[in-house]
Amino acid sequence: MAIHTGLIPAMKIDSVYDITVITDSIAAAKKILESKVDPLQNMFIPLASAIKTFLSKDGRNKIRF
Repeated sequence: MAIHTGLIPAMKIDSVYDITVITDSIAAAKKILESKVDPLQNMFIPLASAIKTFLSKDGRNKIRF
């Protein structure tokens, strides 16, 4: 959830092109981006959509975990 609440506002800022997520749980970060459906992923669908929009907005945009 912390990744969700931190990424959404950052991706809405037009001058942000490079986001680095520092986490002690790479497994949690990967779970957000997995393609299989998990009941807990329903809350991450808006995040996945926002990530897609952010990455396609500008060729310089990137997110690193």
